[in-house]
Amino acid sequence: MNFSNMNLIPQLLDGLTSMNIETPTEIQAQAIPKILADPRSHVIAQAKTGSGKTLAFAIPIVQLLDRKIKQVQAVIIVPTRELCVQVSQVINQLSRYSTIITVQVYGGVSINRQIQEIEKGAQIIVATPGRLIDIYNRGKLSFKMVKFVVLDEADRCLDMGFMPDIEYLLLEAMQGVNPRLFLFSATLFHAIHHLVSKFTKNEHITKINVSEDSLTVEECDQFYYLIPEFRDKYYHFVRIFQKERPRHSIIFVNTKKTAEWLYNRILQERKIKGQFELISGSLTQFKREKVLRRFRSHQIQHLIATDVAARGLDIKGISHVFNYDIPTFEENYVHRIGRTARIIGKDGNVAKGTAISLVLQDELALLSRIEGFMEKDLRQRRLPRRNQNNSQSQRYFRSQKSNNSRKYKNPKHFNKGVQSRNEQTPKESEKHHRRNFLY
Repeated sequence: MNFSNMNLIPQLLDGLTSMNIETPTEIQAQAIPKILADPRSHVIAQAKTGSGKTLAFAIPIVQLLDRKIKQVQAVIIVPTRELCVQVSQVINQLSRYSTIITVQVYGGVSINRQIQEIEKGAQIIVATPGRLIDIYNRGKLSFKMVKFVVLDEADRCLDMGFMPDIEYLLLEAMQGVNPRLFLFSATLFHAIHHLVSKFTKNEHITKINVSEDSLTVEECDQFYYLIPEFRDKYYHFVRIFQKERPRHSIIFVNTKKTAEWLYNRILQERKIKGQFELISGSLTQFKREKVLRRFRSHQIQHLIATDVAARGLDIKGISHVFNYDIPTFEENYVHRIGRTARIIGKDGNVAKGTAISLVLQDELALLSRIEGFMEKDLRQRRLPRRNQNNSQSQRYFRSQKSNNSRKYKNPKHFNKGVQSRNEQTPKESEKHHRRNFLY
């Protein structure tokens, strides 16, 4: 299939030619005909980053807009300023031979200038949620003529905490307008499904998935370690990491806060070697792409990431996936281990990747749900044994630190105990102070 077979208007075909685009990508080939065919359909599409999803919703929107109406007919919601600029540029290039007015709306710049641009007859608005709400609450924006709402990179909107703003826009500000919803995301979480259900009432929904990770779980070795206590989780992870010696790995956690904590802790860890980097939803699009480029080129060996931050990753040669936190939803586990599977060994042969999960006692129910979802039992491995002397030493110094006591060179002093100052004779007190000074 090519664009000439989609019954597009000549202005759109000319715009695509000027962009040197001839053949649609997989997501474009599936989404565009379905959007154009059914005037009532809501499209929920799962596609990886870089798959061409911007044109997948921009082409049908430019095709279907009423050029005579100089009011906002399409609202495209994006999570970041960088993506707002990027999407606007694509639409402007696409519609260069059409009389379509597109306005960028995001924070950090003059809101008055953006309001002026909207009042000139904007037909498409590409906006971040906060600034869009601000303009709407000032009474400078009407959604009465809106026919299309696009939620681009919905999973990242969720990770950055924009879901309450998006719910307000869709369920309250646009109440009674009933626009069509086009949602594009690399990963579809439960909260996103819930939002779609409330907005569409589960009517006229078309689902497209061109990035679903294979459920052929035989493609990688999977097992888990049962962690007895949460407070020892990091220490067990370090020993497991040392034992596995991964060449190229992703370490998944459930929250940005945990990702930042783990990253800072590993930077101070002498027992783990290799270059680590953190990728979270708070990174700008530019910084995120920079980290991913370094990771693909193996300048970075290990990546700490949340599910959303690692959305749509398509990186070859990952030897290990570590689930430092076991995922809350079963689908996320499959998305995670889909980052590994088959890797190319040094001898040129195809080898299996490895997926390792750290599971706490109270998370065994989650593990059972994951196993049921995949119809496969994960093997349990015994935790690597720690050196007995090192273990005693760690317990000793942790105890000393918790009691705010001095650390003596000879651990025997800790077991003997020391008299309090009130009970000591002057000579004993003098010896005590002299000893502390020497140590």
